[in-house]
This record gives sequence, structure tokens and C-alpha cells, in this order.
Amino acid sequence: MKRVKRWLLMSLLILVGLGWPVIGHAQSLDYTALKYGTSQTSMAGKYFVHPAKVQIVQHAYQVTMEIKTAKHLNKWPVRVLKIAGQTPQNVQKSRDSAGNYLLFYTFTTTHLNRDITAKLAINVLGVYKATHKLTLAFKTANLPALSQPKATATKQSPATKTTAAKQTQSATTSDSSQKPVAKKKAASASAATASKVSSNRSQASTSSATASQEADTADQAPKQKTHWMSLLGGSLAIVIVVLGGSWWYFGRH
Repeated sequence: MKRVKRWLLMSLLILVGLGWPVIGHAQSLDYTALKYGTSQTSMAGKYFVHPAKVQIVQHAYQVTMEIKTAKHLNKWPVRVLKIAGQTPQNVQKSRDSAGNYLLFYTFTTTHLNRDITAKLAINVLGVYKATHKLTLAFKTANLPALSQPKATATKQSPATKTTAAKQTQSATTSDSSQKPVAKKKAASASAATASKVSSNRSQASTSSATASQEADTADQAPKQKTHWMSLLGGSLAIVIVVLGGSWWYFGRH
């Protein structure tokens, strides 16, 4: 006995350590089985045991329901195929002391205030076999509200990524389109600078040539002046010699 208690205690500690989901206190909740899409009571409603049991598990309602059929209708002649858009969970079969067939199942939802659709398969051996839909309307006046789960960080959607990628691509394209213009402006500026430098060099060359010509002319003018003075002096000397010689000759004779 002590070993059993010790084993149960260890199992409980292990479950707590693994983060066993928090389960609220089970509450009885009555409901009505209606013909699908109407407000009329369904004939299949006589198989459902009232009330249902509801408890809050991880921010949702977990509903446990029971179906009871008489032993002369065959073994578990009523099965739940779908409920609230899902396959029933935790399905268990048993029999009571009178030999009736009991079927237990659960489903999970966050909206018990809305009508719940169920799909049943009925097979009463040799009497009736069919598939039916019905509506379960729960009375939720005293049902506790669900707590809201903690907000989690949202990820960037493919559309945002795509938009960011397009913006990046657009910026790259714009940058690329501006580069040729900048290159052209730089080339034009370089060409203008080169032309200006060439013009300055040409003007400098012309000025230099003009200065050189003026310098040559200035150098040549004194030379020509000196040449004519020599000729003039020589001519005067000849005239003086001729006159002096004539005067001496005619003076003696």
C-alpha cells in the first residue's frame, strides 16, 4: 500500500514538473438536441444524457457528453462521427448495471454560445440504419468566460517582406540609374576643364610667341640703326677727304 501511494505521489510530481495543463473545475451544463437547422426537438435527443460536463482547459471549453442506449437496440448503436467540426476525443465505451450501453466522448470549442453541429451514425440491428445531423444548443447563462492567451510576438508577413524587398530593389534601381548621370556629369566637367586648360595653354603659347617676336624686333632695331650710322659716318669721311684733297690741290696751283 505504501508503495502504491509512493508511486502515485511520484507520478503527480512528474506530471506537475512536465507542465500538466491547468484544468478548471468541471461544471454541469444543460443543452437541447434539435433537428438540424431548426428549433424542433430531435428524435435522437432521447439518447443523450443530461447535463453535459464542461471545464476550461488551456483557454478553451472541453465538453464531456454521454450517450445511453438500451441493451435490446444492439451494442452501442449510436456513434458520433463529427461534432463541432472535429472527430470526438477521449471516446470510451462501458455498460451500466442494467446492461445498457454507455458511450462517453469529449470535444473542444471556444464558442459554446453558438449552436454546435453533430453528425450521428445510427444502426439499430434489423430495424433502422442511417446518418443524421442535429444541432446542440447549450445554455451558457452561467458559463465562465475564457481568459485571453498571452500575446505573442508577430512575425513579418510574406507581403511585408515582399514590400521591403521591392523597396530595396527600387532604391537599388534608383541608385543605379543615378550613377550613369553622375558619370556623365563628371565626364562633362572633366572635358570642360580639359578644354579650358587647353585654351589657356593656347593663349599662353600665343602670348609667348608674340612676346618672342617683339623681343626679336627689339633686338633687330639697334642693329639696323648702328649699320646706317656706320654708312653715314663713312660717307662724311669720304666727302671730307675729297674736299680736303681738292682744297690742297687747287691751293698749290
